[in-house]
Amino acid sequence: MIDNGLAILVLFGLAWFWWDNRGVAERAIQAARRSCDQAGVTFLNDTVGWKKIRLKRNRHGRMNIERTYFFEFASDMQQRYTGEIIMLGQQVNRVSLEAYRITDI
Repeated sequence: MIDNGLAILVLFGLAWFWWDNRGVAERAIQAARRSCDQAGVTFLNDTVGWKKIRLKRNRHGRMNIERTYFFEFASDMQQRYTGEIIMLGQQVNRVSLEAYRITDI
């Protein structure tokens, strides 16, 4: 009986973790798109890739999950560059873009 309860609890925990990750990834996609628009570059593939996950304290001292995602963008549609988004909990903590070539228009 205890084994069944523990298995159900683990399954619910995994389901919650998957669902939470999907929501955070969607926010990361929106942040990447917004950052690319502001920089005047093209956000490629309309997705982010998972790079790293760890526990980290927020500014209030509470433990949160920190997720790092990467994405690709292009300034001239000839070379791909990489960007990085760090999410702390559900919030965007930092977005950074790799140095890229500026095209003349």
